[in-house]
Amino acid sequence: MTIRAIAGLAALNLGIAVLGLALLFAVRGFSRLADLGRLAGLGYLLGVAFFGVVWTELLVVGVPFTGLALVATLVLGIAASLGVGLALGRPRPGRDPGVDRPVTALLLSASGIALVGLLLEALFRAARLQSLQAFDAWAFWVPKAKAIYFFEGLDEQIFTTAAGPTYPPLVPILDAAAFHAMGGADTVTLHLQFWFLIVGALAALAGTLAGHAPAWALWPSLLVVVVAPRFGERLLTPQADVLVDCFFVVSALLLALWLRDGCGWRLAAAAVLLAGAASTKREGLLFAAILLAAVLVASWTRRRSTLLRIGLAAAVVGLAAPWRLWYRSRDLTGEAPSELGLGSSLDRFLDALRLSAEVLVETSLWSLVPFLFLGAIVIAAIWGDRRLSWFFGAVVVLAFLGGAWVTFSYSSLPVTADEALNPIVRYTGAIVILAAAAMPLLVGTERRGKAAGR
Repeated sequence: MTIRAIAGLAALNLGIAVLGLALLFAVRGFSRLADLGRLAGLGYLLGVAFFGVVWTELLVVGVPFTGLALVATLVLGIAASLGVGLALGRPRPGRDPGVDRPVTALLLSASGIALVGLLLEALFRAARLQSLQAFDAWAFWVPKAKAIYFFEGLDEQIFTTAAGPTYPPLVPILDAAAFHAMGGADTVTLHLQFWFLIVGALAALAGTLAGHAPAWALWPSLLVVVVAPRFGERLLTPQADVLVDCFFVVSALLLALWLRDGCGWRLAAAAVLLAGAASTKREGLLFAAILLAAVLVASWTRRRSTLLRIGLAAAVVGLAAPWRLWYRSRDLTGEAPSELGLGSSLDRFLDALRLSAEVLVETSLWSLVPFLFLGAIVIAAIWGDRRLSWFFGAVVVLAFLGGAWVTFSYSSLPVTADEALNPIVRYTGAIVILAAAAMPLLVGTERRGKAAGR
């Protein structure tokens, strides 16, 4: 059963990766075989987001979630994406011309891959026989997945009475797909599904930054992402926190590179990932708003040419709306703010700002990563690409205000960093992971020419 379950999970995730690569082929094509390998991780995350968003819509309208329907979604999605790419004349992989790279960069890359590989191997062994321990996981995330698996849809009794009834269903959908792939509701081997997500996310970060950040900065930053306090300990937990963080971080990097080179495929990919984030957890919609607003700030001098594109990206994010219509039609509440501040005291507003700032700079949670990130933004503003400094600076400011707004506007939340009472620490973790991933882009030497459009 275990070997069968692992093989099934591997096949499912391979299918999702192929789906994502087909989507990339539709929007950009692949002129070199090396591009397929470099963007495989990004393709995988795109496949996860696309699969989750599509099945959220299908479940809302009542389509049964069966094993056959799962396979049909992957096959039809791959076929349609390849057809679009061919119809648009996208470049197909040809013979690699071969690019000379400095020996030092190759050694650094090989060392970084080896270290990350060791960590992933250790995580695989940890996930292989890990029991279901996290409270939220066994209280509602996994029960919702079982409901989709056994009842082939959004069972109203489970989805309206379990904790967090307004949480988007992308993670339960992915878990239910894993159950189909494993041949049963194996809640132990299920943890390996989250190992695949981490592998894909790290590959997406590396592939997105390759050619745009020096190896000496890229690989240490990826190691920081994996071992960062308050993040590494939750990598294998069957919850939505890590996945929504991954969607947010990779989207931010794609948008930053889009500001630099204007390649439309980056904006399209970021829009799909942000739609996935909004379908993964409630704060995903806030993350999407922060990033799109930051893009508008960073491109303000050419807003006439970018406003329409940003609006189209926002429309893609809006694909998460049907889920909200589903739970509101069943009189479920709790997602909207209890008050928008008009009746709140100034003291609570100031306390919320203080809490957001204290959590962001708490070294016991994040070490020195936030301070290094702020330093990298300043370096980019003085000596590097000012568009990136404006973008990431706006992200930090808007994310800080967003965290304060969450505490301030939900009057039921106490002003505390206790995770059992206030989600501010989990929310801030996404900004810190972005800080670790974005530093190589800010401090590295900008590579134009060959790197453009990659």
